[in-house]
Amino acid sequence: MLIANVSPRTMAKTTDTAWLSHALEEDEEQYDVLGYDADHSKQFHNWSKKAKGDFRFPVHLQASAQFHKEVVPPAGKTIAMVDCGHSENHPHITDSVLRIADLVILHMSPTGADWERIVEPPDATPFMDILKRSAPLRATRRMPPTWVLLNRTVANASSTGYYREEMTKEGYDVFTTAIPRSEMFGQSLGFPIVDARKTAFGSLVTEMKKRGLLPVEEREEQAEQ
Repeated sequence: MLIANVSPRTMAKTTDTAWLSHALEEDEEQYDVLGYDADHSKQFHNWSKKAKGDFRFPVHLQASAQFHKEVVPPAGKTIAMVDCGHSENHPHITDSVLRIADLVILHMSPTGADWERIVEPPDATPFMDILKRSAPLRATRRMPPTWVLLNRTVANASSTGYYREEMTKEGYDVFTTAIPRSEMFGQSLGFPIVDARKTAFGSLVTEMKKRGLLPVEEREEQAEQ
């Protein structure tokens, strides 16, 4: 499957993508991860290099408006993780990635600024409209399943619940798992990622499996003796 990680602007998308990729690889399901950097900043790709993050999976440069023609979503338990260019600046790349995405994760912080950029941008297309316009170009003729991931959240802050509700009102599904504001995450760019499954990203993978958003191997229950 192919997971598109998207945001209109800088919203910790690349950091989330890298940590979630590692949590997937470390999970008991033993997912194989392929990375695609569809952002001209090349941060995901550069982070993966041996001299920096030394990722255990490849990250391919793929910032192209022809992404849907150049990449084939993998089957089975191989997950293609795409760090998509900001939709405000590179809508053509976003449109192309959405044509073949099996799942879209929309990254945002629970702030008025991020909400506005997604829902009511003053000089750009609302993200829901971007999703809807992808539908006629997809094999399913429906927009891709899309879930909001709240990040940079503060413990016990009312903003998390408030913006969870606001995004639900706008028609989005929102993960129960939220990514807390943390120096470990915020300062991790360019360094190796270790034990991602023990963080909130591991909890996110568990939630995704329970919601049927990830392929899970069927295990036969042992018969009682």
